Amino acid sequence: MSANASKRIIAYIIDFIFISAILMIVSYFIPKNSNVEFLNNDINNLTEQVLNNEITFESYAREYSIYLSSIDKENVIYNVISVVIMLVYYVIIPVIFKATLGKYIMKLEIKNKDGKKLNLYNTFIRSVVTEGMLYSLITIFLVQIVSSKTYLLNLIILGFIEFILVIISLFMILYRRDKRGLHDILSRSIVVDKEVKE
Repeated sequence: MSANASKRIIAYIIDFIFISAILMIVSYFIPKNSNVEFLNNDINNLTEQVLNNEITFESYAREYSIYLSSIDKENVIYNVISVVIMLVYYVIIPVIFKATLGKYIMKLEIKNKDGKKLNLYNTFIRSVVTEGMLYSLITIFLVQIVSSKTYLLNLIILGFIEFILVIISLFMILYRRDKRGLHDILSRSIVVDKEVKE
């Protein structure tokens, strides 16, 4: 039987906290980049300037896009490691264990809707919609090949699309009779409650 929305939301929050903690720990082991600290200070100074009306918003946006693009180029190793960790956690682990840590704690299981074995395609499509996997992969490549202005514009567009997809999935889980979100439908999967007999 499909899992209820509250258990799924709690599982999602547990997963978010767990993966955030893992990424925070990983960040401590990556050597600090002094360029990033300088660039962050420059962004803070730039923000103060626009708030004090010392520069126009257009100047702020142009400079901000340059700094942001530079920071993401400097952080490319961390970003790649983060994506690999997220791929393992949200794509590979569910295929092996049929659940992430959050789902395991909440006694939920991810299954293929057709009764077939859950595969990497299913779990990858799920993570594209709810975990921003495609957003993360695209930004790693975009920062290397497009101008800073185009990069910022793409970040905004991709972030907005990701936000909309998560909201649509949430409302589908809350209001559909079968409790399946957009990510469940696209990946032909279903989240079931192991405690509830069908």
